[in-house]
Amino acid sequence: MKKQLTAGRRNEIAKLLLKDGDVKAINLAKKYDVSTETIRKDIIALEEMGIAQRSYGGAIAVHDLIERPVADKAVENQEAKRTIAESAASLIPGGSTVFLDAGSSTEALAEQLTLRDDLTIFTNSIAIANRLSESKNEVYCTGGRVRPSSKAVVGDWAVEQLRSIQINIAFLGTDGFENCSGPSCSAYEEAELKRTIIGQCKRAVLLADQSKYHGSGLFQCCSWKDLYAVITEGNAEDLNAEKRSEIEQNTRIIYA
Repeated sequence: MKKQLTAGRRNEIAKLLLKDGDVKAINLAKKYDVSTETIRKDIIALEEMGIAQRSYGGAIAVHDLIERPVADKAVENQEAKRTIAESAASLIPGGSTVFLDAGSSTEALAEQLTLRDDLTIFTNSIAIANRLSESKNEVYCTGGRVRPSSKAVVGDWAVEQLRSIQINIAFLGTDGFENCSGPSCSAYEEAELKRTIIGQCKRAVLLADQSKYHGSGLFQCCSWKDLYAVITEGNAEDLNAEKRSEIEQNTRIIYA
C-alpha cells in the first residue's frame, strides 16, 4: 500500500483499534509502507488523545465508540438546536466572513442564515453548502474527501484551503465533552480541520445541546480556552457544576 498522509493513517489506525482491540507496530508499518518509528509516533499521538494505550510491540484500545450519522442527529433536540442557532446568528455582524462546521447544530444555524444576504460563508459540509446555496449570501465549500456519516469534507486538501483564508467567526459542532477538557469528535480528520479553522478565525464558537454533556468522541479538537464562547440550552441543569466551572474558567457560556 502506498504511503498515506499522517491524518488519514492515524484515523485508520484508530478504527482498527476500535475494531480489533489492539494493533502491532510491525504489521502497521508493512500495511502503510512506513517505518516502525513512524507508527510509534502515530501511537503516541493517539495515546495523547486518549484513544490508545501503548503496549509491547504496539497498542491497545482505551475505549470504544460508534459514530452516529448526522441525519440521525438532525432529528433530535430540534427545538433546542433552533434556539441555539438563533442565539448564534445574533453574534454575526453584517458583512462578516463566517465558517460553519459540519454537524446538526450548525445545519440549524445555516437555516437561520438563509434569511441573511450580507455574509461570506465557508463550510466543509455538503448539506450546509446545499442549503445555503438558496440564500443571497456568498457561499464557498471546501474541496476534499466526503465522510459518509457526517457529510463533512475532510483531508489535506480541505485543510490547506482553510489555511489560505481569514474568518471573522467560526461555529463548530461536537460529539460531546463528558470525559474531555474540551470538545471532541469521532474522526481524526475532522478534529484536525476544526483545529485548523480555530487558528484561522478571530472567534470560535461551539454549539452544543444537552445531549453533548454526556457524550464524547475519540479525538479532542481543542481546549476550552481556544473558544470565544459555548452556546447551549437555557436550561442547563444536566451540565454538572464541575464541568460548568471548568468551562467558565476558560471561556464564556451563553445560554440560549
